[in-house]
Amino acid sequence: MIKNYRYLGRFEKTEKKIEYTCSFSNAKYEFKQGKVINLEGYSLSIIEPHKYTIRVKDKSIIVIFFNEDNIFLYNRYFPIDMKQLKQLLSAMKEVSNYE
Repeated sequence: MIKNYRYLGRFEKTEKKIEYTCSFSNAKYEFKQGKVINLEGYSLSIIEPHKYTIRVKDKSIIVIFFNEDNIFLYNRYFPIDMKQLKQLLSAMKEVSNYE
């Protein structure tokens, strides 16, 4: 059972970079603030990262981050920087135009 949770601190600089990249690429996005969830009966906490769901037409990706230094595509195994995100959104846009 979930005992309680608290929201992670927001990183406005990183959020603005992602939002700017999305607006430049004509992509729509949804932001979900991360949480730290404490489980009742266990000395265990789960950290849910901040999450952006980014859509270009009918294609979508998920970008997550825990802090200002690292952002990831889908999970922590795919680190990505803003340049790569911009290239990815551009490629998604081109693929959507051909369909």
